[in-house]
Amino acid sequence: MNQDLRSFLKFLKNNYPESIVRIGKEMSPVLEIPIIQQKLAKENRFPVVYVEKVQGSKLPLVTNLFGSYELLGLALGVEDPSKVLKEYMRREAKTFPAKKVSKDQSPVKEKIWTGVDVDLGKLPIVHHAEKDSGKYVVIGCMVCKDPYSGIPNVGIYRHEVKGKDKLGCMFNPHHHSSYIYHRYQEMGRPMEVAIFIGHHPAVGIGGSSQGSLDTHNEYETMGGLLGESLELVDCETVSLEVPAWAEIVIEGIIEPNNVGTDGPFAEYTGYYGEQKKICMMDVKAITMRKDAIYHDLDPAHREHNLAGVLPFESHVYRRVYETVPSIIDVYMPPSGCCFFTVYISMKKRVEGEGRFAGLTALGCNANLKCAIVVDDDINIHDESEVLWAIATRCEADIDLTMIPHTLGAHLDPSSYDETRFHKGPMTTKLIIDATKKVNLPFAERIRPARGIWEKINLSDYLLPY
Repeated sequence: MNQDLRSFLKFLKNNYPESIVRIGKEMSPVLEIPIIQQKLAKENRFPVVYVEKVQGSKLPLVTNLFGSYELLGLALGVEDPSKVLKEYMRREAKTFPAKKVSKDQSPVKEKIWTGVDVDLGKLPIVHHAEKDSGKYVVIGCMVCKDPYSGIPNVGIYRHEVKGKDKLGCMFNPHHHSSYIYHRYQEMGRPMEVAIFIGHHPAVGIGGSSQGSLDTHNEYETMGGLLGESLELVDCETVSLEVPAWAEIVIEGIIEPNNVGTDGPFAEYTGYYGEQKKICMMDVKAITMRKDAIYHDLDPAHREHNLAGVLPFESHVYRRVYETVPSIIDVYMPPSGCCFFTVYISMKKRVEGEGRFAGLTALGCNANLKCAIVVDDDINIHDESEVLWAIATRCEADIDLTMIPHTLGAHLDPSSYDETRFHKGPMTTKLIIDATKKVNLPFAERIRPARGIWEKINLSDYLLPY
């Protein structure tokens, strides 16, 4: 038996009850549920939200599973946010091969809908923002198989409901699924897909893991993050395997020239994205647990960014460390849309090393737009310290580097084309070197007396006023 979504919810309830809240009142799937998350965020609260009743469906819903860096840590058994990335990297490097199990050992096979019984309307799929073009499956992990290598590929994309048995599929141009889809197109063959919804959050994090298209197997990385082999079972209507302990699986086929559009869509940038050309999926089967829990994610909420941030941070850390071994830590803050901004702390040895670390980071992924490099005495998980370092250790005329006309994030609302008058695939990258000069004297940082700091416990001193 694998750890799964409900085992994680039970773990939170028993050990970190402040990290999960329950909604007993019936909620509409149109706009209401995301508002709960957004109002909690205004109070600086980011718990998992379990909704018992959703109008129009018999299934409960859970959201905000990746709502905070602390929750990402708990998914990996870590409480200290500063240790989360290193634990992720340790588990990511120790992969486990997937394990095949029979259908009678697979809870996701307890209910099977095929043919006329297929109806996406029975699932509590959410309409997240007012100007969204419809309801979207946002945090489903889509599985396909590379026709060349035969290796399964798992990624997280958006899927608009287009009918009772129709889903849109929007692949970002540089995602592996897009390359695989075009390989099927060139062969004139349909691409079989399956979307699994609801599993232990470590499995969801693994769905964003990065590696070579021709060798990387996300199922093995998911096993590493779980600390056990991920159990897989055969699909009903397509030649793919899916996690046996998932809550829901949607199976289908994407024909080579079956295209459409989706959008507007409330993006992770905090802005609506315009209408996009997409592939269309014909749904052939839906399987699920008899008491399935639907997993949702608010795409315009910080959870969207945090859901995939650890694989991204790990990739940047490894790439930068290869060229600048003096780096200490890497962090992509939700305030920077996670994927646009990276903070790097380092123990600088020679001048130019800070800027070089920033250059290397920006070359890791087209989405990255700004790299801020600080000394190792700065806690990069505390944005007030990062801003303080910029304010006191950076001079714009020598410490800022701009790199225009480079490939960027196509969903960035400020991206531009070669004319600079229209939207396009390019952005201007920025490096802020907020490190102290190595060979010049610098003012000493004020720190509290260590012995007294450790001696004083506020609970022993403070009284109600």
